[in-house]
Amino acid sequence: MTNGENRRKEVLVDFEEKMSLANAATYFETIANKLSEEGSFTLTHNGQTIEVKPSSTVELEIKVVKMQDKQKFEIELEWTEGTEDTTLKID
Repeated sequence: MTNGENRRKEVLVDFEEKMSLANAATYFETIANKLSEEGSFTLTHNGQTIEVKPSSTVELEIKVVKMQDKQKFEIELEWTEGTEDTTLKID
């Protein structure tokens, strides 16, 4: 098996909806607040509930793409399950 075959992708939530910029900002604010305060957030869609709980160290990707008369802004957080911050702390 190649590396690509070992890493099968399973889409847990696929949501897309047109909404006002203010409503979209509210989604971002809620996610950011939950991550900052609790380290996780829960999504419920089509009767399915998914807890999103990133490890303490994540990879952040921000991308802005322009395609003729349309633009796209993407924010992506990526992490490996079970990976926690292993930095040395001195108190």
